[in-house]
Amino acid sequence: MTADVPPLIGDPAAQAVRSRELGSALLWTTQPVAIGVAAASVPPLLQATIATTSALLLVWLWTRWHNVAVFAQDDTLAPGAWLGLLFSLRLGLLYVAIAQVQAPLAVVLAFGVLVAMQGGYALGSRGPRRTVLIGFLLAIMALLGGLLLARGWAAACAMGAGLVWAAEARLTRDARLVHCGGEKFLFYQLIGAAVTLPVASVAAGENWLLAPSSTGWAALAVQVAVGGLALPLLWFAPGAQHRPRPLAALARIAPVATLALQTWIVAWPGAPIAAASVLLSLAAWLTRRPG
Repeated sequence: MTADVPPLIGDPAAQAVRSRELGSALLWTTQPVAIGVAAASVPPLLQATIATTSALLLVWLWTRWHNVAVFAQDDTLAPGAWLGLLFSLRLGLLYVAIAQVQAPLAVVLAFGVLVAMQGGYALGSRGPRRTVLIGFLLAIMALLGGLLLARGWAAACAMGAGLVWAAEARLTRDARLVHCGGEKFLFYQLIGAAVTLPVASVAAGENWLLAPSSTGWAALAVQVAVGGLALPLLWFAPGAQHRPRPLAALARIAPVATLALQTWIVAWPGAPIAAASVLLSLAAWLTRRPG
């Protein structure tokens, strides 16, 4: 997974990074719930197209307002293009999965893959540790529980999104991207999605002439606002040394937070999904990297 920022205890900049990580993780949990709510009247890949294209416009307006030169030529184009493709693939898989199963279950399957990989890596690199081993076993239990609850195609999409997310996180550590500005980093992701997701939606035969319900419009608005404005402002700092690494924070918080939001806005997803969500969040805490 991603490398956590190794801060000095009491460092104000490090504390600010961790606060942004927490805020971004809590905000991100609105996304899967909003996708699930909108799925009743808007096809998943069309949702992703609308959300990412609108977010791209909002972020572009932000960069114009702050005079950020996101189109300046440098050596980030090649890895940035791959980043955009991976981001669009991960987003498409996650949207399709959430349209078929409840949002907390899709989150469990996607992050279950990530946490299990993190636990396995920690066991291999640092040797057997009781807490890490327990976390790894809990992640496997949560993942297996999710697989018992989800249909085959939906489970494959959600777990595929987790695998792609791991590859995406690894790519962000490319030497050419490490010092890439946050706005440009996000631009690569959103441009890749805005180019590929509409093609995928048409290829999947989705109906673009549907009229979303008022609830569907509201859910789409949440996706655009959170994805296009709130998350970038939290996740990306001007300096790379202060940029959060939100994936690790998401793995610890998203399963339980998505469960709570789903219960509050939609309905209680059931005890088995709730148990898997709690197990996975606990597993992520036990397998987290020190520092």
